[in-house]
Amino acid sequence: MAQRVTAAAARRERGRQEMRATILDAARRIVVEEGIDALSMRAVARAIGYSPAALYEYFPAKEDVLAALYFEGAGGLNGRMRDTMATLPPDVSTAAALMALGRAYRAYAHQQPALYRLVLGGGHTVPPVESGSAEGKPPEQGFEVLVEVATRGVERGELLPLPPPVIAVACWAAVHGFVSLELAELLTGGDQPGHPPPSEEEGRARREAMFDAALQMCLFGLMKR
Repeated sequence: MAQRVTAAAARRERGRQEMRATILDAARRIVVEEGIDALSMRAVARAIGYSPAALYEYFPAKEDVLAALYFEGAGGLNGRMRDTMATLPPDVSTAAALMALGRAYRAYAHQQPALYRLVLGGGHTVPPVESGSAEGKPPEQGFEVLVEVATRGVERGELLPLPPPVIAVACWAAVHGFVSLELAELLTGGDQPGHPPPSEEEGRARREAMFDAALQMCLFGLMKR
């Protein structure tokens, strides 16, 4: 009896995850083809042939769909962070891994600036997310990757003996703050905040140098010496 119940629960969970994926695929197509302003629960429901009310079982609001689009799946921030780690050698130093993850976060924000501003740029430090499984585990957003790297760094003795989530938040805050200022056009590569750079190419080079300096400064305070 218990096995039948477990199997039934597993089937329901698979169906739920498949439906979430269907909703997100439709939402992604709408955003790509028509823009973010065209995205609505009604538009997604129309695209997959469901009633809008049926979608609220999976996503309470459009904002939850936007957050999931930004974070989840192979095309989301979490997938980008996982892919970045997969390209690094197993014995990569913690500092090098955190630098690579910071660059991946920044690159993704620049590739998805509209979603970034809506999900993370409007004062919502933690975007709304729905429980992703029957056990109530929320979908991965990429932060888990930072915690994993921080945990490994503490265990290796490369980082200060701080709680890994504290280290992860410190790194995220440094990168997120820089990217937010950059997308707000306050970090342009000019001589002062908001001032235009001497040229587009020089501005890009200066921003790259500033970003690396900001990452290194953050890591300097976290590395064990």
